[in-house]
Amino acid sequence: MLFLAQDADIAPLMPPATGAAAIPITSISLKPRETLPLGTGNGELFYLLTEGCIALTRYMCDGRRQICDIIGPGRMFGFAIQGESQCMAESMTYSTIERHGRRTAWASLPDEVGRMLNRQQSHALLLGRKTATERVATALVDLADQFGRRVKYTRGRHVDFPLFPTRSDLADWLGLTLETVSRCLHRLRRQRVIEFTRPELIRILDFEELERAAGLRA
Repeated sequence: MLFLAQDADIAPLMPPATGAAAIPITSISLKPRETLPLGTGNGELFYLLTEGCIALTRYMCDGRRQICDIIGPGRMFGFAIQGESQCMAESMTYSTIERHGRRTAWASLPDEVGRMLNRQQSHALLLGRKTATERVATALVDLADQFGRRVKYTRGRHVDFPLFPTRSDLADWLGLTLETVSRCLHRLRRQRVIEFTRPELIRILDFEELERAAGLRA
């Protein structure tokens, strides 16, 4: 699919020219709430998150923010359309990013672009059709998949993960208010689906029930 056209606007998705010089891989460290403008680059630069958590954000002219995606370690981002990325990267915690050139990143690009498109389609469904509880539950399932670790106890197996996005970040990601996000989290807690003794650490007690609450399981 990525090889059907040769238009200059999609050149970043085409293989680099034979003999093109490789851009050296460089490491970037970000502090919490530090931003990285992705800007322009004609699709020659891509970023790989190796540690931490990144939010891809866009701001409206009046300061309102939309988080387009939350990215965990091992994922690539910075794909430019028509030579310009529409988002900036905002670190949710201490994060380490590798900057790659298209030549060094090419082998991973088709899979990563496909993954990005699938996630954006799922996010459009979430914003357009899901209830508030379904949105929050969907976010928890996604974050557990990206950041969770399984912990075995005598009564079963739970999933713990650090909640790097704040409740305000979740609201900007899910198209909800801060108060609605908090109400949904406490509702899931009362139902014994999740548990948190600290706001920044979530434990999933019943993953199947959380998937049902997210509309991901009949």
